[in-house]
Amino acid sequence: MTVPRRFWKRALLEYLEYDSSVARWLIAVGGALVAIFWGLAGQRDRKFRLMCRLHRNGGSVAVTRWVERTIGKLTRLERQGHSTGLFDFYDRHVATAAHEARPDLVRDPTRMLGHRVLVVKSPQGRERGVIVVDYSYVFPLFDAFFDLAAIAERYAIVLEPSWRGLCSEDLLAFSRHPYPVFVETIEPRDVAFLEAIGANFVVVPTAANWWVDFRKMASQEGATRDIDVIMIAGWYELKRHWRFFKVLADLKRRGHVLKVVLVGYPQGMTLADIEEDARALGVHDIVSFFQSVNGDEVGRLLQRSKVSVLWSRKEGANRSIVESLFADVPIIVRDGLSYGYRYPYINDMTGRFASEHNLGDVILQTLAERDRFRPREWALANMTCQRAASLVSEAVRTVAVSQGEPWTTGIVTKVVMLDAQAYWDPADRVRFAADYDFLRSCLRPSPHATARPADPVLQLQPTD
Repeated sequence: MTVPRRFWKRALLEYLEYDSSVARWLIAVGGALVAIFWGLAGQRDRKFRLMCRLHRNGGSVAVTRWVERTIGKLTRLERQGHSTGLFDFYDRHVATAAHEARPDLVRDPTRMLGHRVLVVKSPQGRERGVIVVDYSYVFPLFDAFFDLAAIAERYAIVLEPSWRGLCSEDLLAFSRHPYPVFVETIEPRDVAFLEAIGANFVVVPTAANWWVDFRKMASQEGATRDIDVIMIAGWYELKRHWRFFKVLADLKRRGHVLKVVLVGYPQGMTLADIEEDARALGVHDIVSFFQSVNGDEVGRLLQRSKVSVLWSRKEGANRSIVESLFADVPIIVRDGLSYGYRYPYINDMTGRFASEHNLGDVILQTLAERDRFRPREWALANMTCQRAASLVSEAVRTVAVSQGEPWTTGIVTKVVMLDAQAYWDPADRVRFAADYDFLRSCLRPSPHATARPADPVLQLQPTD
């Protein structure tokens, strides 16, 4: 299908960002030269911020290794007591995050407690408790608003990033603390990065999408799978709805008129924007749109669906993939997603990878063969929130024992939703009431005491 003129710019920008090896290399090398210039000019904050972005973009292996060596060297020097400017940069980043936080969080940072900051084990004597902090934007806010030194004396801190590419100021700011910080990730490139910089991070081999509450996704008795394809993705350019619509239009022209459901919420684009893209590509009549529905409704829609599609080119630990699996819906994911790691949860039992050129045929083939897939069976055996809790417990236990600290019990199981973490057993909220009282006592009296950044702040997307 010919791409309408309204999509030409998007197609060109996507080609330059992902598909043109020459453009990617030039951007990476040019960016590295700019970063070096900024360093020589004394604008070290700009230099460090650009280096992080270059590493996340991954346009050049040589530039990636340069960033890792540089950050690793400076981190080791800082942790040995030598000032290099890197930890000062992190201090200013944390202060800026606090200044720019949502007004409700500035007024009352304790709103994060029990939601984005979740206690999953209480301390007992010398035995530490455990706290899980999810969503990357929360990391510097937790650091800014709370006395982490006091908290770390009693709890191990586990960070649960919401995006791939861990060379990020939000996470790296925790390298300036003297205690181990646990980081959930299964992305090989991010694991290698954390190991390369020699900081205080301990990798936990799980991720945010392991914590799905599979009870909400169980098939209902007598449910009819009357939706051919479902896509669960926020209204966001990165989710590439228009590319999906283009494939639907090709299928429609070939005589395959599918019943399609989109579930999303405003995230840089509006529902009206997405609907206009569907109209421009001639598929608005076959797509139903659901905006900002709750988790129970997402579960009901998945239980009616035959196939699920995620068509991003970069993601974090995408939750909709695992929600689909637990709803017994095979998932189709774009080959080369993020850094190209073929996630083990996309396999012969759970779904398929597809390319830009064969997505339509893969959808038809998966629809025709969907009865042979066993996604829920595989996910229940390999990827439950209970399994994730066990992995976190083991990682923290290993470090505690190595430091001569006791460890007698693991963490409780939690689940994740779009807007919060929660407990698998709601009674655990009462169980940890005293822990939250302690965390509230650790609220800093003046979270904005640190000075604003000296260098101008580049306006970057948080998920670049």
